[in-house]
Amino acid sequence: MKNIFKYICFFTFVLLVYSNLQAQVKQYTSEKSYCLCDTIEYIVDTNDYSLIVFYPINSSLALTDKRPDTNNADIIFSAPAAFTARNYKDVVGKFATLDTIIYNQTEQETGFCLINDSIVIAPLDTSNYSVFTNIQIGKDSYFQQMLLVNNDTLVPCTIFGKQKPTFRRALCIKNNRICIMESLNRVNVDDFSSALIANNVSQAIYMDMGTWSEGFYIDENGKKNIIGRLKQNTKYQSNWLLFLKK
Repeated sequence: MKNIFKYICFFTFVLLVYSNLQAQVKQYTSEKSYCLCDTIEYIVDTNDYSLIVFYPINSSLALTDKRPDTNNADIIFSAPAAFTARNYKDVVGKFATLDTIIYNQTEQETGFCLINDSIVIAPLDTSNYSVFTNIQIGKDSYFQQMLLVNNDTLVPCTIFGKQKPTFRRALCIKNNRICIMESLNRVNVDDFSSALIANNVSQAIYMDMGTWSEGFYIDENGKKNIIGRLKQNTKYQSNWLLFLKK
């Protein structure tokens, strides 16, 4: 009986140690910050396309007008947000980070994104200009861009005119979750917006692409991956959207 009791105590001890280790592993995994990537296939007018989706895990959203340090371990995603002006220096439109506000003029932007404890993507019209005037330094971030999807509805985007199809990227709210979605094929902007809607995106705002598309993300293995196809104007990028470790 004594031997049996010893065995029971021993196995109970092992079980408790194992359970504790499992709990620690689970806690570590849940606290990791990274970008989860998924690829989606879709069809627009019988043409097959692909989207890559970047889901931030355990992170917060921020904006900066300072070039991100690619070796900064706190950054798990970085990519251009607002357009850069024709002088290759200024951010197009009003722009706010946690420590600065930039009062530049819009060009043809139709939407804005407000970031604080949550995220708001909405039309840029006269009823929304008060949003920027109420920006709080240290709490809010803000940029202006082309609105692509509003309340599950496509917002026509005409600024690219007859430009040839190219790669597209957008900040989205998909199934009430923040993500970045990017086309892996050259596509017209309205076809891109249609693809977002077909994939349950309720709100979407454009992110600068074309020759300004370079960025990076950290995957679940901690590896840094460069994104963007056309990068000729990378050195002129004026602003970036970041996902930061919490």
